[in-house]
Amino acid sequence: MPSRMTLLVSSLINCSHIMRQEAFGAAKVNASLQFSVRGRALMGQKMFAVLEQARRIESQGAKVYHLELGNPRLPPPPAILSRTVQALIEQEVGYTQSAGHPALRQAIAQLRERAWGHTITEANVVVSPANLIINQFFDLVCDPGDKVVFFTPAFPSYWAAATHMGLQVEGVTLDLVTGYDLTDEAITRALAARPKAIVVNSANNPTGAVYGREPLERLAVECDRLGIWLLSDETYGEISFGRPFHSLGGLELPRLVVMSSFSKLFSVPGYRIGFVIAHPDVAEKFALSVSTLVSCLPIFTQLGCVAALDCIEDYTASVRERCVSMTEWCDQALQGTNRISFVPPKAGFYYFLDISACGLDDLTFAQRLLEEQQTAVTPGSSFDPSLRSHIRIATCGSVLDVHEGVRRLVALAETL
Repeated sequence: MPSRMTLLVSSLINCSHIMRQEAFGAAKVNASLQFSVRGRALMGQKMFAVLEQARRIESQGAKVYHLELGNPRLPPPPAILSRTVQALIEQEVGYTQSAGHPALRQAIAQLRERAWGHTITEANVVVSPANLIINQFFDLVCDPGDKVVFFTPAFPSYWAAATHMGLQVEGVTLDLVTGYDLTDEAITRALAARPKAIVVNSANNPTGAVYGREPLERLAVECDRLGIWLLSDETYGEISFGRPFHSLGGLELPRLVVMSSFSKLFSVPGYRIGFVIAHPDVAEKFALSVSTLVSCLPIFTQLGCVAALDCIEDYTASVRERCVSMTEWCDQALQGTNRISFVPPKAGFYYFLDISACGLDDLTFAQRLLEEQQTAVTPGSSFDPSLRSHIRIATCGSVLDVHEGVRRLVALAETL
């Protein structure tokens, strides 16, 4: 009878074979099934394929150290949980407005009005899952074949949504030499492409960069002048700690859409609650999109978020404190090897690591790290197909996962 270790090794080898076959998500498709053009274009996110492979190993009894997903382990604010439970007990389980529960939209409007200094009303706010918002944005402002620009490395959902919509994607690369900052040269290149839409993400996932006010406002004003739609993804803005965060929401521009999410802000990614703030005519289209696609979001999770907004300042301070602590530890650990290059993040909980000195591409490195060190990371090509010498790690998991996972990552790098 094979030993547990033999079974584990067999599982790892099988996992390696599957990972190479599927390329972290490029699963085989039955050729006899005739999917639509959009159906064939679906690509998903590699990080969830990595998670699936890690779960297969864990199902065999092994421990895997998770650095692949931004899945916060900090307990959510008690208020969000208690209000959610209360809403369920009170049977708040019916439909609500497609644009979002009025109480939540009003609370978001008041929050942003205080921050931005101009009037925001419920008519500007629509509640929708953040990933869905990306799809909705492209669906509402682009036609198949239109060009969109991302500053890369860029969040995988941008690529997945644009590809699904049949759009042409042009990446404008921000690099490690400039700290992944948004430069004038990058803005000029993005505008010169004459796209239908541009997506800008500050604070940034995966680099942790926080862009300055001047380049952000230049981009927004030029987009407005040229008739280019701009999506400003500000999901990690409130957990910036190394550089002041500047929102584009202070600019009242008709083609500007600002999005954010409570997933990371309140450590509730399973709630799937995000929101957009836009010109009322644009917000109305987003509301119609929500109505068409999902009717509305659950009332009980929305009411939970209303309660959490009452303690947003205290809670985000605790999130930032944890981010700083993890960043300080990871900086020191990663600086212990010359096989990895990186820029310390100034917001959030991600590192985008250059592993080119290791001599392996991102998929091979990630496979070996999972097989040999039982540590899961996200391949860099998820954020730009050309960035095959990078990986992303998330430091928002348990202290054990982060500390031991980073140690094991460094250990593998040192052998290459």
